Amino acid sequence: MNENNHVILIGYMGAGKSTVGLELARKLNREYIDLDTEIVLSEKKQIPAIFEELGEPYFRAAEAQVLKAVKGEKVISTGGGVLYFQDTGRWMKKNGTVIYLNAPFEELYERITGDGNRPLVMNNTAASLEQVFNQRDIVYREAADLIVSVSKRSVEDTLDEIIVKLTT
Repeated sequence: MNENNHVILIGYMGAGKSTVGLELARKLNREYIDLDTEIVLSEKKQIPAIFEELGEPYFRAAEAQVLKAVKGEKVISTGGGVLYFQDTGRWMKKNGTVIYLNAPFEELYERITGDGNRPLVMNNTAASLEQVFNQRDIVYREAADLIVSVSKRSVEDTLDEIIVKLTT
């Protein structure tokens, strides 16, 4: 018997995982966990510094470790690359409901352009980011229990759809 029953938000950078996650936790009366925030606290470094000094594989391993340590019934916002390791997706499916917050790349790119806290954005072209998006989209769809569009929608509309899908 699994004791965890999380709601886990996945999706590309800029999909609103942190914003939606915080509000969803309030509506569901659950504790909210933002994996990026937890990693910054545990590593005592900002994400760009972790990427620069230790590399993306190190960051992704730390992300998977922090995720798997979360117990109970939380709302968890993940980083865009949380599915870097295959077993992470299996763990998420076993330990909760995985929701893919989806929008077209062009819309997400507009949201993330110029964000200095996103190492992948700062170090890549739009074309290479779109290629990463296309690769991740496939993985997100495979991992997701639910897919919710965040394209041109308010946070409230997104939350309403999630809650309906979670309760039906």
